[in-house]
Amino acid sequence: MKKNIMIIVAFCLILPLKAQLFNANVEIFDTANLVVMYELSLREDTTHLNYVKNVNQILLIGENGINSYQDYNHYRYYRDMRRKVKDGTINEWLMGGLNVADYISNYQFEIYKNHHNKTISTNDHIFQMGLYEYEETFNSFNWQITSEIDTIHNYVCQKAICDFGGRTWEAWFTMEIPISDGPYKFCGLPGLILNIADTQNHYSFKFLSIEKPSEIINIERTDKDRTKTTKDNFFKLQDKHSNSFSHGVRNMTSNDKAVQRAIEYEMSKNNPIEIIGN
Repeated sequence: MKKNIMIIVAFCLILPLKAQLFNANVEIFDTANLVVMYELSLREDTTHLNYVKNVNQILLIGENGINSYQDYNHYRYYRDMRRKVKDGTINEWLMGGLNVADYISNYQFEIYKNHHNKTISTNDHIFQMGLYEYEETFNSFNWQITSEIDTIHNYVCQKAICDFGGRTWEAWFTMEIPISDGPYKFCGLPGLILNIADTQNHYSFKFLSIEKPSEIINIERTDKDRTKTTKDNFFKLQDKHSNSFSHGVRNMTSNDKAVQRAIEYEMSKNNPIEIIGN
């Protein structure tokens, strides 16, 4: 019975996406010249700071100055779905070859960094409200480069500090890879950021690898309807929805342990990477 429920849920999630991929245009911004992998360790619940969640995320470095950053499972989900649509095996994959658990991601954001006009475009969802887009500039980071030196993955790195999103961040960048980028929105240093963490160690990004892609990888996004807004307004909407959701689930009762765990997880996400109001 539980297996049947999971199959129904999977189809409810995937079939609308299938239709989108058949009908939606894709905006291609650039072609990836390098693929950088990071591991994010995060503490989403301030009441249980001993619990650390680890997820892999991917930075695509474009040949012509457009880079993108997103959760690796989110990236794989769209990549593999497009491949199956293109080669005509989408139905077989959905009916038998798809393992939904391999693609689970709680992080649906897509970040695009334009190194020509120095802007950062964030595309993110608010549950039941839709897809939003807002822009920031590279000037959001007021880096202070220190004289501290360390070696990370055999790269000589230098330490830099900045305040961003209500947190103080300590980054280690290397000029041996002269790419002014890094994980999440971070950029603007004279070399690739390998490791960066906030001083409370609630969010820590660690470099895993860098390599040339073995196939053509487009830096792209599906041309879906999105609402353009400001960063401040997006966070206000997100905060309002989160409070409304929390109030609603407090009044929910269920004997299903899976539902209870899902409710508890949503309630526990009280420590966002960017602290609203700071």
